[in-house]
Amino acid sequence: MSLDPEKVVAAFDSASVLHASTVAALTGRAFPNLGNPRIAGDAARIASHLPWSVLGPIYARIGGAEGIDPETLADVDLSRVAASFAGAYDGGLYPAVFIGSSNGALTHLAAAMGAPWLPGTVLIPVHHVGDAERADRALDFGREVGPRLLRSNPDVTLHQMHDSAQDQLMVARMAYFRTKWSTLPDAYARFLGDALAPDAPVYLIHDESTWPVTRVGDRHAFQVGGRGGVTPDEYLAMPYAPQADDTSPEAEWGSDPGFSQGVRDWCAANGHTLVDIVVDGPQEASHPVAEIIRDWTRFRGGEADRLVVPSFVLGDPGETLRIGAVPFWTFFPVESALDSLRFHLQNSEPYNEVDAFLFQHGAESPRRVTPDDVRATIQSFGQGAFAHLPALRADASPHDIGAMGRYRDFFSQEPTARLDDAPLAPDEVTAALGSIVGERGRTLVTTERNHDG
Repeated sequence: MSLDPEKVVAAFDSASVLHASTVAALTGRAFPNLGNPRIAGDAARIASHLPWSVLGPIYARIGGAEGIDPETLADVDLSRVAASFAGAYDGGLYPAVFIGSSNGALTHLAAAMGAPWLPGTVLIPVHHVGDAERADRALDFGREVGPRLLRSNPDVTLHQMHDSAQDQLMVARMAYFRTKWSTLPDAYARFLGDALAPDAPVYLIHDESTWPVTRVGDRHAFQVGGRGGVTPDEYLAMPYAPQADDTSPEAEWGSDPGFSQGVRDWCAANGHTLVDIVVDGPQEASHPVAEIIRDWTRFRGGEADRLVVPSFVLGDPGETLRIGAVPFWTFFPVESALDSLRFHLQNSEPYNEVDAFLFQHGAESPRRVTPDDVRATIQSFGQGAFAHLPALRADASPHDIGAMGRYRDFFSQEPTARLDDAPLAPDEVTAALGSIVGERGRTLVTTERNHDG
């Protein structure tokens, strides 16, 4: 008997949370507490007042308890997981569908269009108590138990990820098994066939991120570290890091080429235009998306003079649009993401206010940014914008897990902008994605494939 998909997929991962926030936005609901029950947000707020020496181990144990028993990996059915993602949307015909890599900027764009998003990668947390600094032992564990998952799911690849810098608390209590579909799941194909309006385009989010890996098997790779504040070479130079012998799509963000081809093939066979959105890492889409939503907000009668900066999963696409704010999503509170925000502020018309969230992962990781760093960037490059850090106790960062429960207060206190409710049109989005030059000096869409391929 296969496991319930809700017990398989991590509740704290980019894919699961960004998907759930997209579902909430399309159904007109707020998204507090990262989609968890209110009691979880309230508990985080209360617990955040404990000293970190007490709270840290508790936080790690609670997070680690989400890991599934490695003995049950053979009972994981990722086709059911795909069906649960597709089935979360409430039916009807949609003007477009986004599919592929996790990307918070593009899920905000999907919300503005009234379009679903389906992820190509999901995280299965597997219970494993170990030493966060011993990546070699995590590799041994994955080599032992990973085949159980792969034998039951021939259409996925396993990208085990061990990040002792940014996930140091969690990898001591679990193994991160990120799985990527290597074909288009049947449930996704059925959803596309049933849910797309005639002539509606499919937006394929194709993240070209790669990472050096240790090859464990044909469909199994082990990755030390991940995109954020530390480079691949720095991770590989750490003690006990296994030697890399191959390169693979980055575990969390990178696209599986087989999955991308499956989407292309489906569009060619079913007469729907495919729009390839090609990014090199999760941050690249944020500036173009902010510009698109800002223009759309003004077209609907808004001032568009307020910027909201979500951080990783800390944010609410539907509520951001409800209050008439412009989103600039950051993938993590690290220097490279702050550099992207700086680029946007320097290359956009001035904002009056900037409200920035900082995801709290509880780790003093290299090249993380502090609340003071964020304020200084906004005040230096925001051309007079006033900087707010709602939901955060700045003196407790990066340990302020109560931010998970507090960000809902920011949105709930803001009035509705009462703008024209017409969604963003796909033709306008495709044209804008092909014309706005981002921080890498290129556009995200260079060619649009029609249904003939």
